[in-house]
Parts: sequence; structure tokens; C-alpha cells
Amino acid sequence: MTRRLSRFGAVACVLMAMLPAARGATASPDTSDADTSLLYLSSADWQKQLAPRKIALAADFMRIFCTDQTMTPASLADCLDRDTAHGALFERAIACASAISAGR
Repeated sequence: MTRRLSRFGAVACVLMAMLPAARGATASPDTSDADTSLLYLSSADWQKQLAPRKIALAADFMRIFCTDQTMTPASLADCLDRDTAHGALFERAIACASAISAGR
């Protein structure tokens, strides 16, 4: 029993030591990780995304925060690309969605 616990403890220690390295590998801002959300991107990170990824991020945002079903994710992504206001990308996305909906 003691041998099993010490082996389990050794494996746990090795895995815990590897955890920060794994986080660092997935946390680079220029990756287009599937877990990334528009909520957590900075404006600079948004600009680094490829067009298909921007549309996917906009669609994910709209699924949760937009009630206008006629608005396309491409129009939100385009608005975020053209918007030069400084501030959190999430706040800019809300403002863009509101402006697009009001313009319809």
C-alpha cells in the first residue's frame, strides 16, 4: 500500500511539474486555439487572427450575446476590424453588435 502511494505521489509530482510548461505552450497569443474566446482576446490578439478564425470567434460571441438573428458573424468581424476605438474587445463587440442592429 505504501509503495503504491509513493508511486502515485511521484507520478503526481511529475505531472504537476509539467503543468506550467503545458500552459505556456497553449497560452501564446498568436495561436488560434479552439478554446480561445473573443472575451479573452486583446485588440492586438484580434488583429493576429486569420479571417476564418475571426468569423468563428464572432459567431461564438453572437451565439451567446446577440439577439439579432439576421446579423452575420462576418459583419461583426468586419466591424471589429474597422473599429479603431481603444478598449476591451468584448466592449467593442457589444458596441458593434448594437450599431449593426440599430442600422437595420
